[in-house]
Amino acid sequence: MSLEYRKWLTFSTFVFIAGLLWFFFKYKEVYTQHVAVDILWVNVPDNVQLKDGLSYQLDVELTGNGFNLLKASYVAPQVELDFQKYVYKDNRYYFNPTSILGSLKNQLSYGYKVGYVSEELMTIEVDEFIAKKVKLQSVIKVTYQDNYLPITDPYFVPDSVVVTGNDSFIERLGSLKVNLGDLEIQDTLLIEQIDLSNQFPDIKIEPSTVDYIVKSAVMTEGSFMVPVNVVNNKEGFTVKVIPSEIEVVF
Repeated sequence: MSLEYRKWLTFSTFVFIAGLLWFFFKYKEVYTQHVAVDILWVNVPDNVQLKDGLSYQLDVELTGNGFNLLKASYVAPQVELDFQKYVYKDNRYYFNPTSILGSLKNQLSYGYKVGYVSEELMTIEVDEFIAKKVKLQSVIKVTYQDNYLPITDPYFVPDSVVVTGNDSFIERLGSLKVNLGDLEIQDTLLIEQIDLSNQFPDIKIEPSTVDYIVKSAVMTEGSFMVPVNVVNNKEGFTVKVIPSEIEVVF
């Protein structure tokens, strides 16, 4: 290795170490700056759906060490907010950022101190749907095998659900027709769990899973032979009965 190369390598190493030390001492200090914070909405009502592709951010003043703030500049911190608690409706849906200052401080307490938050009302763009309670109607064919007979008609638990979706479709909907294919009953109790969301993917259903219950009882069968006797026969007549015994089935 030449002397010139060793000098260049030594110089480069010192510059690199000096740069690391400068970076470390600069960003370990505490700074204050404005950061965009992402909002994740939770507890959104069934009849409301946030418009696809839209995101919501808050302009928040954060105080913290340089490393945390540098990270926040590239990857926005995220907070979860309760839609039904913080969003109100006045023709459209609105949100007041100052109302969630306490929640911001709780969720961002690790690594940051929350100062200013934008006071400008934020409009939340949503699609709103009609919600309606409807009865479940079975179109399931039930066949009882062997000596099984129904005790009651098959039924759903629960017998009705709340459906939410396309306004015109929901308005016309009188009941929800549920199919499960053909059922052959060979037991006194059958409980089939049905996932309604698979049968009706275009609407929201609550609850999405119901039970279909079939109750039956076994009817036992037996038989015995009884003799056939003639009564009130006239005197002088002989009556021969063929057959002289018959089978009684019960």
